Amino acid sequence: MNVENVTSEPTGRTGHSMTSVNNFLIIYGGYDFVNRITYNELWMYNTIGDTWIRHQTPFDTENRSTLSAICAVGNFVYIFGGKNPSVPSQATNILISFDISSATWKILSVHTNEYDQNRPPQMYNSCIVYHNESLYIVGGFTEGEFSDKMFNFCLKTSKWTFVTQNAPKLSSKKKIFSTVFKNK
Repeated sequence: MNVENVTSEPTGRTGHSMTSVNNFLIIYGGYDFVNRITYNELWMYNTIGDTWIRHQTPFDTENRSTLSAICAVGNFVYIFGGKNPSVPSQATNILISFDISSATWKILSVHTNEYDQNRPPQMYNSCIVYHNESLYIVGGFTEGEFSDKMFNFCLKTSKWTFVTQNAPKLSSKKKIFSTVFKNK
């Protein structure tokens, strides 16, 4: 467990991801354009104790930790995709989790250049939501082009599937956001 209790806050950055769980605000990744630093770390801000804790990721995401998708459920933070700000064509399709109760990381689905119609390609600026023991990846960008596809990752089976959409296709030039409301 690579944990650092700090009294200062994260340095300024762009392209980071943010969510909340329990009494914590979570910041993952990001990039400092001035110093050309990619942050491969997760910060937790305790809103009650007014303290920051930094967790370094135990694996190399090849500096692809900007513009990742993030969500939190229970004690788990889920992070999908991202890209390297220095080499925009280098995106990833890795899916990782962080357990805030034990401060442990887990790779749920490894980065791969080999994928089929049931597995998402390397993406950034996508959206991730949790629903009924599954994570859904919606939209995002691949090689600068918006993807209107949706993928499901079942947390029980660790399997990806493509989700057929019966509604009009998504279209965007920016990141999209989503939530589950009334089981929909």
